[in-house]
Amino acid sequence: MISSKIEQYTDYYETLKKELRWKAFDNLVIMNTASIYVMNGRTLDTARFLELAEQLKKRSGMFSAMSSHPRFTMAGMLDASLEDPEAAVPELFRVYQMLKDHNFRSGASTYMAAFTVMKNAAPPEETARRTMDLFQKMKKEHPMLTDANDYPLAVLLAMEKESDMAARIETCYDALKREGLTSGNSLQFLSHILTLGSGGQPQQAAGRAAEVLDKWKRTGLKAKPMYYPVLGMMALLPEESLDLEAVRDTAAQLNRTKAFKWSKDMNVLAAASFFVSDNMEEGSLAETGLYTSVEAIIQAQQTAMIAAVSAGAAASAAANSAN
Repeated sequence: MISSKIEQYTDYYETLKKELRWKAFDNLVIMNTASIYVMNGRTLDTARFLELAEQLKKRSGMFSAMSSHPRFTMAGMLDASLEDPEAAVPELFRVYQMLKDHNFRSGASTYMAAFTVMKNAAPPEETARRTMDLFQKMKKEHPMLTDANDYPLAVLLAMEKESDMAARIETCYDALKREGLTSGNSLQFLSHILTLGSGGQPQQAAGRAAEVLDKWKRTGLKAKPMYYPVLGMMALLPEESLDLEAVRDTAAQLNRTKAFKWSKDMNVLAAASFFVSDNMEEGSLAETGLYTSVEAIIQAQQTAMIAAVSAGAAASAAANSAN
């Protein structure tokens, strides 16, 4: 199954690269958009995708994130995740404005938060209020780490409607630090993922993540903090489903592919994400009670990849304009 995903991913990447050659200058944006279709099991309809991207641009202001490269990943998210993506465009902007009215900052992360609200059919007003309340508690604990990139996952956490969610996150973060993981943004994101899928047992989830990290390293994969989020997804899989050698081999195959050989970090993220989505398709999670959580976490991982890609593209654009 993973081999077919790689073939599809490569095909979609080449198609999008041709269509976006004068519109998206960062290969990671194109790679991420292609991966969205593969992970969601949707066929890329190029004409529909481009029309969605154009609708997003037309509805946005000159300085809006949707007038720049994030509109392509958003178009992919809408097209690959929703039954009627065209009808969702005006709703996206409505929910986005509502989030801003609740003190969310303008930008791509708030659009992703709005998408998350829509995709999960959450009541917008209540979800916005609960999310901002949780976000402020998170920021109080980690003022230097918590920023707008945390909005989408904060939406998913707030939807759990647990009054002690912030405390659970902090318990998980502290447990991960004790396990020897590196403090920082990636560790905080990992603590969010594990809390979302831990069933109220964040310390146990942290211990499981440390075990997976040890196996990850013994497999020959590097233990970079930027990989922590996908490690979190792996930690939520049943032990019998975990196959890190398959992830390693998939990443190596992508590294050997001409189109992707200069994007080794993205290749690891894509390989792990394809593995998890493959497990979901095969039904190995159906009886574990984790299916819904892992589905939400894949969604969260996609938003994290988008945030990372957006930051990289913005930095690249700034560097180019300075030259």
